[in-house]
Amino acid sequence: MKPDASATRARIVVAARAEFSEHGLAGARVDRIAVSAKASKERLYAYFGDKEALFRAVVEDGFARFLESVPFTVDDLGGYAAREYLHLDANPQEHRLLLWTQLQGGTAVAGADDIHAVIAERRNAMAAAQQNGLISDTFTVDDLFTMIFGITSAWMTAPGSDCGPVDDAEHQRRASKIEAAVRRLCTP
Repeated sequence: MKPDASATRARIVVAARAEFSEHGLAGARVDRIAVSAKASKERLYAYFGDKEALFRAVVEDGFARFLESVPFTVDDLGGYAAREYLHLDANPQEHRLLLWTQLQGGTAVAGADDIHAVIAERRNAMAAAQQNGLISDTFTVDDLFTMIFGITSAWMTAPGSDCGPVDDAEHQRRASKIEAAVRRLCTP
């Protein structure tokens, strides 16, 4: 029976997500990914070409799952931020991959047109909402976009924060605070 190529590819992506989230692009090792995925390094290179392309595939996969799980609503950016927090908190590898991508200067996802298109679409929606007086124009859209992500990820990245496990009630409390903070930030 011939092995299923899509199953092998999926195992490689799962193994690579774990490796990249732990070590970043520079520190990740293809041999560890191959061993974890129960695939040969040759198979990995055949599917993805090189380590950067594999990193990009992992980031794009996580982004696609994020888009599916966290609908963007420009008319309720507070609710969106709360949902974003809950998603990233439930999927810490995705949050770590975002941080690693930023540390790489974004070059690791250069050419990820789908990601850039979605971000541009969201920024355009926010700019239109500002022009229509629906959200505050105190800050530029880029500043607002950045601050919302900063608020969303504050408990996961703040120096001295306890990144240990918390119960559902605490997650909901944090999501509520994030929602309120973003609403205040965006209120015209």
